[in-house]
Amino acid sequence: MKTTVMAMLAAGALILTYGALHAAEMTQADNQMGLSKTSVYDDPSPDVFEYPNTKPAAAIALPRAYSGAPPQVPHKIDAYLPIKSGKNQCLGCHDDPDMIGKNRANGKGIATPMPESHYRKADNGSLQFSDTRYICVQCHTPQADVKELVGNTFTQ
Repeated sequence: MKTTVMAMLAAGALILTYGALHAAEMTQADNQMGLSKTSVYDDPSPDVFEYPNTKPAAAIALPRAYSGAPPQVPHKIDAYLPIKSGKNQCLGCHDDPDMIGKNRANGKGIATPMPESHYRKADNGSLQFSDTRYICVQCHTPQADVKELVGNTFTQ
């Protein structure tokens, strides 16, 4: 019994030693671990940027990042924050169910209407804004010309 226990302990020690020796061969330098070929301990700081000073009425709709992506906001939204259930200034321009699906000519000066998915049908068949979608910036974000911290080659 004693020799069996000793043999088991010796085999365990041998396995641990073998594993430790091979683990040392698989180490990676910290600048080879992530997408950015710098050290994972470096904390990159983005450049300071400003959103464009475009007024909402002068903004032109931005292209979508991909098919089905939510529209990007082409103007500053500082004056409209915070967006709350009872205080959503985005609705003043974008709550226009009569414009859903209609061509907006050149798009300049005409706000993009919210899609039908942002409304609920009332008993009389009309569309009413759905209170479950009042945090616009959860999907729609203002855009600025900012250099990416990490390169992006996403295409659809």
